[in-house]
Amino acid sequence: MKTIYVDEMFLLNLVINYFIVLATAKLCALPLKRIRFVLAAALGALYSVLILLPSLRALASPVMKLCLGAAITLVAFGNAKRLLRPFFAFLAVSACFGGAVMGASLLSGGLVSDGFFIGASMKTLVLSFGASYFIITLVFNRLERRRARETLSVSLSLCGKTVSFNALRDTGNELYDPISGLPVMVAGAELAKQLLPEECFAALELGATEFLQALSGYEPLKSRFRLVPYNAVGVSSGLLPVFRPDALSLGGKKRDNLLVGLSSTKMSSNGEFSAVV
Repeated sequence: MKTIYVDEMFLLNLVINYFIVLATAKLCALPLKRIRFVLAAALGALYSVLILLPSLRALASPVMKLCLGAAITLVAFGNAKRLLRPFFAFLAVSACFGGAVMGASLLSGGLVSDGFFIGASMKTLVLSFGASYFIITLVFNRLERRRARETLSVSLSLCGKTVSFNALRDTGNELYDPISGLPVMVAGAELAKQLLPEECFAALELGATEFLQALSGYEPLKSRFRLVPYNAVGVSSGLLPVFRPDALSLGGKKRDNLLVGLSSTKMSSNGEFSAVV
């Protein structure tokens, strides 16, 4: 009979699950919230211990494993509205890492007992996980760099005006409205000039406060804008005027959960794109 030590089992799975969650975050370009990742990893590690109990073997069913994956994803990334993509990424990364662990176990002479325990040493497993994590993140980082130059067609309407343009998909854009929690697409001066009266566009170049003052004489524009704080290169704490468009499509798909911020500078020097999303 194989003796399994609960503390070693918990610690091993804690390390493994942390790597999986971390790789998922990098794959989906999500913020690295290490404390949440540790809590999510601890949840998975607790599960790995509980299913060793004869009375709780039913927890090892495929349905329960999917529920656990959803719970870990929710704890790690905490936004149910955007949970689907990291959930499937978590499952994919888990499968890749599971294969790596199985291979490491067989190469080191370990065995799989009842599908619950792999007999390789912790050192072998952690090293195999570290190598797998490095390879996976290296591959997906290259894919993300290619994807970073992707441009999408955009059409938006505001107070009777409709404009069409291209937006650069930027996975590093983490600008969100602190009130609604919605992401913000930043549009450049060329779009601001098309959407705004000339006086308001001139005020936008002076600053966010002057822009709102200029809007006070224009209905219904003045009620559509608010200021969102942001940080950028050379700007430690700025304010960006944002609005919710009457209609917006991104890459041919309608979006009602995206705000638009207006900048007084051009997004692209060669006109390849007019906004960053």
